[in-house]
Amino acid sequence: MTTHRKKLSALIGALLVAATPVSAFAGAATGGATLPEQIVQEGTLVEQLARQAQEVETQISQYENMVQNMVNLPGSLLGQIEQPVDQMIQVASQAQELATNAVNIANQFENLNPDLTPSADGMQTYINDYNNIYSALSNATDTAMQAANINPQNATTVAAAEQAANAALANPNSRNAILQAVGKLGQAEVAELGQLSQTVNAQTTLQASIEQKKLGKTAEQHEANQEAETAMYGSPGSNAPAVVTSGGTLNALSQVLGGNS
Repeated sequence: MTTHRKKLSALIGALLVAATPVSAFAGAATGGATLPEQIVQEGTLVEQLARQAQEVETQISQYENMVQNMVNLPGSLLGQIEQPVDQMIQVASQAQELATNAVNIANQFENLNPDLTPSADGMQTYINDYNNIYSALSNATDTAMQAANINPQNATTVAAAEQAANAALANPNSRNAILQAVGKLGQAEVAELGQLSQTVNAQTTLQASIEQKKLGKTAEQHEANQEAETAMYGSPGSNAPAVVTSGGTLNALSQVLGGNS
C-alpha cells in the first residue's frame, strides 16, 4: 500500500471511529458519498485521470507527427484521431469537476470542525489552491480552443467542444493547429492534475492529523472519567458505568501515520 493510500485509510478509520456525522453532497464524481468515501474517491480519481491525460497526450503527439504533412486523410484515420482529441476534451472537463469536488470536500471538513484555526488547522489554504488549479485548467482549455481558432464561447459544453474540434480536424488548414493545441492542453492537464494530487495528499494528511488529535482528546476524557469513577466508587464494579476507551485505535492510527507510512 502506498503512503498516500495509507494516509487515506488512516483518515477513514479516524472519521469512522470518531463517528462524525457527515452530510453528503451530490458531486458528479462522488455520487452522494459520505465524507470519508469522498476523500478516497477524490484521491483515486485524480490519480486515474492524471494517468489517462498522460496516455492521451502521448497518443495525440504521435498522430500530430504522423499527419502533419498529409493533405488528405482516409476517413478511418480521421476517426482514429478524433478519439483521443475527444478524450482529452473530456479529461479537461473532468479535471475541472475534480477541482470543484476538492473544494467542496475541504469546505465540508471545515464546517464539521468549526474550531479549526486559520493558520495551523484551516482548510482555506487548500481551498485557495484548488480554486487556482481550477482556473488554470479552465484557462488551458480556453487557450487551446483559441489557438485552434475556436471561440471558447461557442464550446461551453463537452459535446460542443468535441464537435468544433472534429470539424477543425477535418479541415487540412486547421488540422495541425487543433492537434498542436490539444497536445498542449494535454500537457497542461498533466501538470495541473499532478498539482491537484499533491494538494489532495497534503490536505488528507492534515485532516488525518486533526482527527488523530480529536481521538487523543477523547481518550484523555475517557481516562479522566475512569479516574473520577475510581475516586467515587473505588475499583470499577458492576454498578459503575461502562467506559469504552479508544486508546487502541489511537495507537493503531499513530502507527499508520508514523513509522509505517
